[in-house]
Amino acid sequence: MSTSLGPSWNLRSSSSPRCIAAFLSKTDSTSNINNNGNAASSSNPFEEEESSWPDNPSSKNLVYSVTIGTERGSLHYRAYPAAIEGGERRRHARDGYNTASSAYIDPENSINLQGAAKGSVSGIVVARHSAESLGAGKPVEEANDAAPVFLLLVDDNRGSSSSSSNPGAYAAHLVTLKHGAFGRLGPPTNVDHLESFEDVAPSHARMGSRGSVGVGSITRFGAEANELQYTTKSTTSVSLPRMSCAAYHPNTGFVYASGMGVFSLSANNVKAVLAGMAAKDYISGGRPEFFGKHYSSSASVSSRTRQQTHAHHATTAGRTVPSPPHALYLKAANSLPRPGARCSPTANSITLACLGRVAIVAVSNSFYAVPACLDVGIVSGADGNAISVNGASASLLAGLPSIAATKILAFAQSSQLHPVISIDVMYPMDIATPINTDDSHTDKDANDTVAAITKFLKPITSQVLLASGRECTVVEIVSAPDPRFVSLIGKVSVGGGGAGANNIVTTYVKVLPPRHGLCTFPGPILAAAPLPSTKCACLSDDSTSVRSKSSESLTSGPLLALLTVDGLIHIRSPFCLSVPFSSIEVGTRPNDFFSVVALPKSSPGEEGRKVLAASYGGEARVVLCQEESSQDFADRLLKMSIDAFGANGFPRIDLAEALGATFSATSYVGPEATNAKRVLLRQYLEAVLGLADDVRFFLGAGGGGGNGGSSLSFFVSEESQEGGLEVVDTHLSGGKDFTANPPSSNAPALGPNALLTCTALLCLVCFQLQPPTGNLANRASKACSSSMGTVRPRDPIMSKAAIAVCDLVADRLLKEAAAASFSLLSSSASISISTNRPSQSSASMEFVEAAVWLLRSCGCHEKALHALEERMNNPALRNASVSIGSSSGGWSQIKFDSYIATHLGELWSSKDDPCCQLVLRSSATRDLISRNPTLGISIFTTLHPRNEKEWRSIKQSDDPLYHPQYPYKVVELLKGVHPQVSTHEQYMGEMSPLDSPGSYAVGSAASGTLPLHSGRALAVAFLESAIGIATGRCSQNDDVLVHEFSNNFEERVADMHDELSYLLLEGVISERGDGDNGEDSPIGAIYRYKLRRLLSWENARIRSERLLASLPASFLREHALLLGRLGRHEDAIKIFYSDLDSLELALEYCDIRHERQQAQIEEAKSRGTSGIEASSRECSYLPLVNVALNSDPDSDRGTAAAIQVLSLRRSSIDKSAALKLLPRNVPMSAVTRPFLIPALVENESQVRRLEVAEALLRSKYMRLKQKLTEAQLKSQASLHSVPALQKLHLGDPLHSSKAIKARPVHLASPHFPDVMLIKHFFLRHLVIQAQVINSASNQDLRTLADVAFVVAESSDEALQPALEVPLKALPHGSTGSSWCVLTAIPQRLETCFLTCELRYTVLSVDAYSGTHLSFSSGTTANNGQGRTYVEELQDIEVRHAEGWN
Repeated sequence: MSTSLGPSWNLRSSSSPRCIAAFLSKTDSTSNINNNGNAASSSNPFEEEESSWPDNPSSKNLVYSVTIGTERGSLHYRAYPAAIEGGERRRHARDGYNTASSAYIDPENSINLQGAAKGSVSGIVVARHSAESLGAGKPVEEANDAAPVFLLLVDDNRGSSSSSSNPGAYAAHLVTLKHGAFGRLGPPTNVDHLESFEDVAPSHARMGSRGSVGVGSITRFGAEANELQYTTKSTTSVSLPRMSCAAYHPNTGFVYASGMGVFSLSANNVKAVLAGMAAKDYISGGRPEFFGKHYSSSASVSSRTRQQTHAHHATTAGRTVPSPPHALYLKAANSLPRPGARCSPTANSITLACLGRVAIVAVSNSFYAVPACLDVGIVSGADGNAISVNGASASLLAGLPSIAATKILAFAQSSQLHPVISIDVMYPMDIATPINTDDSHTDKDANDTVAAITKFLKPITSQVLLASGRECTVVEIVSAPDPRFVSLIGKVSVGGGGAGANNIVTTYVKVLPPRHGLCTFPGPILAAAPLPSTKCACLSDDSTSVRSKSSESLTSGPLLALLTVDGLIHIRSPFCLSVPFSSIEVGTRPNDFFSVVALPKSSPGEEGRKVLAASYGGEARVVLCQEESSQDFADRLLKMSIDAFGANGFPRIDLAEALGATFSATSYVGPEATNAKRVLLRQYLEAVLGLADDVRFFLGAGGGGGNGGSSLSFFVSEESQEGGLEVVDTHLSGGKDFTANPPSSNAPALGPNALLTCTALLCLVCFQLQPPTGNLANRASKACSSSMGTVRPRDPIMSKAAIAVCDLVADRLLKEAAAASFSLLSSSASISISTNRPSQSSASMEFVEAAVWLLRSCGCHEKALHALEERMNNPALRNASVSIGSSSGGWSQIKFDSYIATHLGELWSSKDDPCCQLVLRSSATRDLISRNPTLGISIFTTLHPRNEKEWRSIKQSDDPLYHPQYPYKVVELLKGVHPQVSTHEQYMGEMSPLDSPGSYAVGSAASGTLPLHSGRALAVAFLESAIGIATGRCSQNDDVLVHEFSNNFEERVADMHDELSYLLLEGVISERGDGDNGEDSPIGAIYRYKLRRLLSWENARIRSERLLASLPASFLREHALLLGRLGRHEDAIKIFYSDLDSLELALEYCDIRHERQQAQIEEAKSRGTSGIEASSRECSYLPLVNVALNSDPDSDRGTAAAIQVLSLRRSSIDKSAALKLLPRNVPMSAVTRPFLIPALVENESQVRRLEVAEALLRSKYMRLKQKLTEAQLKSQASLHSVPALQKLHLGDPLHSSKAIKARPVHLASPHFPDVMLIKHFFLRHLVIQAQVINSASNQDLRTLADVAFVVAESSDEALQPALEVPLKALPHGSTGSSWCVLTAIPQRLETCFLTCELRYTVLSVDAYSGTHLSFSSGTTANNGQGRTYVEELQDIEVRHAEGWN
C-alpha cells in the first residue's frame, strides 16, 4: 500500500478549529462570493431559482468544500480545487504566514461567520448528496446540485449527557449555506401552519450592505440582535432539542442521542431535509442506488423539490413507484443504560448502520445497537406529508413495543479524554427494485403496492468499526424486520390523518462477535474514516455468477484510515484490522491533528483515494492512497512470514523468488516468532485468499469492495431455541457444506504464483498454530486446486520457485503428520473416546489431505498419489489412523479409492499428454483397478456419453476413440490387470435396458452384467462404453462422425470393434470346460450374449470376413449373424432354419431386418431424401419362404412352413411375390384359410378406413375452402382493404359516384349476376368498383370463379386501364367486389366513354357448403372445371366535371 502526503490546505481563521465537514460541490455554488470573501449578489439567498450550472460540467467545475466550526462559535467555509496536483500556489500577503511547503494551497473561496453560536461548535453533521450516493455509472458532476444543511452541535456548558432534567450536552442548530452566506433554518411551531420550506426560510440580510451584518461582524444564532430574522406563521418559536451526538442518513434524516434515548429529529424541524431529500431521491428519480459506503452524510436538500412531500408512493407519468421505508426511532427514549449516550460529537460516537435501521451509540466504554421502526409509507398526515415523530398519534405508538438496546461490545476502561468511534464501514446493497404497474389504475394497485413494499423489508448486514482508546475491532450488525409486523402491512386502512400500528414494522438486531478479535494501536485513536473501494460491484440475482474483482489485493477493497494521537494515519483493511498496510505521519506534535475525513473522487477515472486530516493549528493535510503493487504485496507477505515462522522456518528464498520480493524484505530478520504473529498471518492470508466468512459475504458475491454489494439473503426464523430471532445465511449454506466444497466464484483473482505460495503458507501456519486448524488448511488447499484446475506437470505458467514452495511445505506437512501418527500410536490407549475435541489423528489426516491438494495444485500429481498410497499401504500409519475409533478422522478404504479415482479421472479427462501418460504408467491406477474394478475403470469412462442425446451432441475431439493411441493403451493396461476377486462380486453396474434379451441378439437366453473378475472383462467393459453399444449410440450420429473424421479414424474404430469381438469370442471359449458337452457356463453365456449383441448391432464396424474365418464351426448363430452382415441373408436364414432347425429363430432374424428397413425408410423421409437403397425396399420375409420351400428335405413340411410365414406376416410380406413362390400343386384350400381370406379381410378393412379418412379430409377441406373464400371476399369489399390497391398508394379519394346498375348489351346467360358500378376519383387515377351479386335464378346454385370487370377500350388516351383485381370465387347468394384501376390525366380529359366487359367462369358447387368442388390449383375453363362467359356491358361515360372539378 502506497501512501504519500499531498498538498496542505489552509484552514486558519481567528480561532482554532474544533470540527470539520468536507464534501464535493460545484464552483457555481460559491459564485456569489467575491475575492474578499464577501457576498456579491444582491438577491435573496433563499429565493427559488433555476441552476445556472452547465449541462455537462467537468471536474474543473468541482471543488472540495470544507465547513469548519471553531472553539469560539464561528463558522467558516473553504473551497479547494478538486484536482489535487500538488503544485505551488501563492499565499495572500494578508495571511502573514510563512511556509516552506511547495504544495500549500489557499482556498479559492471562503465564507466566514464569526460568533455564529454562543459556545464552541463541537460537531457538524451535514446532509448532502455525495458522489457515491448517485450510483454506478453516473457522472460525479451530478452530485450536490443543492444547498447543504448542517446540524451544529454547540457546547454552551448548559447540559450533560446524564442529566435527567436537561439531557444532551450540546445545543443544536440547523444551518444552510446558499448564495454565499450561512443561514439558520428556523423551526416552525405547528405542522398545520407549515406548508413549505419557504415558511421557515429566514429573511436573510444582505452581507456587506449597510444596515446588515457583514462577514466580519459577530452574528450569534438565537441572539437578540436582528441580523438573522425569521418569518413564520406562528408567533412562538420552538428550539431544537439538546443532543449528545447526532448522525444523518438518507433513510432516516437526522438521528440523535440524548440522555438514555435515541430519537429521530422531528420532520417539522427539518422539513427541508426530509421533503427535499426524499422527494429528490424517490419521487423524481425513483429509488436511489446505494453503494456499500456512506461517509459522513449522503443526501441533500434540493430547492427545486421543496414543494414535494414524502408520501407513501410517488406518481410519475401515471406510474406508481413505491419508495423504500423510512426508518423512525420510536419508543427508544429509555433504550440506553445509564449514564446515557457519551458526548463525543467530533469522533462519531453515534453511527447509523444497516441503511439507517440501526443506531450504534457509545455509552461510557461500551457500544449499544438501537433498532429503528420502518415506516412502510402508509403512515401519513392529513395533508399527505410524512408524520413526524412528535406528531405521531397515540394509537400508533400504543401498538409498538418498547425498544431495548442490544449490547455490542465493551472495551477496557478508558478515560473521557480520548473519543469513542463507531463507523459504518460497508454493507451489501440489499434494496429490492419496486414493481412497475400499468398506467391504468386497477383494483390490483393496492396489492401490487403492498408486494413492492414487502420487497424492501429484507434483512441487511453492515460491517461497523468500533474503537475506544487504543483498541478497535470490526463487528457485523444484522437488522431483520419482525415478520409478525410484515404480515400486517396493508390490512388495516388509514384515513383522516390517523395511523395504525400495522403501518410500522419493528426490527430486531443481531450482533455477530468480532471475527478477528481486537486490534491494539501504540497510541489512542482520535478519529477514523472509511475509504471506498476502487472497483465497482457487478451485482446479479445469481450471485454465483459474479467473481470477486478485488481479491487480487485487499487494498483495492474497502479500507479504514485511523488517526492516532501521535499524528500517524494508519491504513488498515476491515477484514484483517491488525495487519498494517501503510502508515504516514501528518503532524509532529501530539494531539495536533484531531479529525480525518475521506474525500470523494472528483471524476470517475480518478485513481487512488484521498484522506483529509485536520489539525487544531488550522492546517489540513491531504493523504493520497494508491493501490499496492505486486512487489509491495510480496514484501509485506515475506516480512509477515518471517515474523510468524522465523527467518529459517519456511522456504524464504523460494518464496521471495516466486513473488518477486525486494532484497530488503528478503534480508529482514524480524523478532522471535510467536503464536500471535502466526494468528496474524493466518488472518491476512484468509482475507487475501477470500476464505474468511466476512470476505466471502461482502466481497465474494458482490465483487469489489465497499461500493459493491452482495445479493446474499437471510431469513428470520421464529423457532429459535432461545425464543428469539435467528439469522441464517441461506446463500452461503444453500443446503450444501460450503467449507467442504467452496464455490469457484469466490476464488481469488491472484496470479498462479501468488495463489500457490499464499495457500502453501496458510497450510503451514495452520499446522504450527496452537491448536492446529487442519480444517482451514484443507479448505484453502481445495479452493486453490479448484482455482488452478488440472495443472500439467512443470506447467510454464508457474515458476519453479512457487512449485518449490508448495513442494517443501507439502513435504513438511506429510512428515509432521506421519510423526504425529506414530506418536499417537504409542499413546492411543490413553486417549478418551468421549472427548469432543478433534483427535490428533483427525488433524494429521487433514494436513495430509491439504498436502496432497497442494501437490495437485502445483502439478506434482505423481508425488501426491504416492503420498496417499504410502499412508494407506503402510500398516503402521493405517493402524494409527483407525485405532482410535471412527471419530479419528482416518480415511477408510472406500474414501481413499474414491479420491484416487477422482484424481486420476481428472488427469485423464484433461486430455493432456503428460497427464494421460502419468495415469497409464502410475502404479496407483493398477492398484485401484485391482482393488476396486468398478471404480478403477471409471477413470477412463467418466467422460463417455451415457445416452443417445449425449452421443448426438458429442464433438469430434470428444469421441472416446478419437485419440490414435490411448484406446489401445487402455485396453492393454486393462488386459494386464488381475482384479482381486472377493466374496462380494463387483459389477460394472445395473444392466441397461438395451441389454435385455432379444434386443440385439437372436434367440438369446442368457444375458446379464459381466462380473469384472479378469482383465478380459475389464477390457470388454471399457470397449463397450467407448463404442456406445449399450448407451444408445445412433446410426445417424455415427455416420456423421465417420464422414467428419479421417480414414485413419475409421480404421481405428474397426480395430476396436474387432478387438471387442475377439475378446468376447475368447471369453466364450475360455469359460467352456472340457466336460461341458458344448454348454456355456454362466459367465460364458454372458460373453456369448454380448458377442451376439455386437454382431447384431447395426453400428458395428466389424471386419466380418476376418472374424468369420476365426469362428469355430459350432458357433452357428454367430455364423448366421456374420453372413447377414455380409448381405447373404438366405445363407443366414438357412442356418437358422435347417442347421438349427428353428423357424422361430429364422422368423426373428427376418423381423429384425424388417424393422431396420422400416427405420431407414422413415429416417430417409425425415431427412427429405428420395433415394432409398434397393436393399431397404426388398421384402425381408421372401428369403425365408424361399429357404423353407427349397431347403427342407420334407417338401410338405417346407410348404407348411412357408404358408405359416405368409399367415404370420401377411401385413408385412409382399403377397403377390410370395404367392408366386409357392408350388403349383399346392391346393387352394391350404392357402385360403390361413392366408388369402385374412389378407382379403384386412385389405377390405384398409379400403374402408381409407374411404372414411378421405371423407373426413374432404369435409375439412371444404370447411377451410369456404372460410378462405369468405376471407377473400371480405378483403376486397372496401376501397381501403384491397391489398393490390394499397400497393399503388392512391391516396384519399376526391369523389365517389353513386352506384349504377350495369346492363348487358346482348341477351345475357342464365348465370349472369347483378352488377353495380361505383366510380372512385383520385388525383391521377380512376377506380371502378363492380359490386357483383351472384343471385341468378337458376336451380343449379352455381359458383362463379375469376369474376373480373374489364375495361376493353377507352375513347380518350387521358384515361387508360392499368390494373384489374378479379374475384377468385363467388358462391351463390354472395356479394363481392371486382376492381379496375385506370390511370388518368384530368387536365386533358373532358368526356370519355369506356367499353366494359364482365368475365366469369361458372363452376359446379357443393349443395350444402356452397364451395366449388375443385381440388386443383386452377379454376379456369381450360382444365374442364366449368364454362367461361364474356358479357359485354353498356358503355360508361366519364366526365371531368364529375370528379375532378
